[in-house]
Amino acid sequence: MKKIVSSIFLSSILFINANSSQQSLGSVIYTSCKFCHGFKAEKIYMNQIPVIKNLDIKTLESVLRLYKKGTLNSYGYGAIMKMQMRNIPDDKIPVLAKYIKNL
Repeated sequence: MKKIVSSIFLSSILFINANSSQQSLGSVIYTSCKFCHGFKAEKIYMNQIPVIKNLDIKTLESVLRLYKKGTLNSYGYGAIMKMQMRNIPDDKIPVLAKYIKNL
């Protein structure tokens, strides 16, 4: 019984740590986004760009991927967003989208 309880406890700790590290990674990735989109992704940038945290996760991921590829130029900020996204690995885009959504 002690082994089962220990296993459950250890699994819980690992799950919490994995989620915490994803949250921390999302925070680090989002650092450069704060200047335009606000600390909580709550800002309407240049009275044009809507609040990004109001987008659903799938839309956020899709938009971020399209900006990274350079195939999206919403509101004329495509070039800036492409530069912002260039250092974010494709596999970290879902982490960023989830972080933004949870702000």
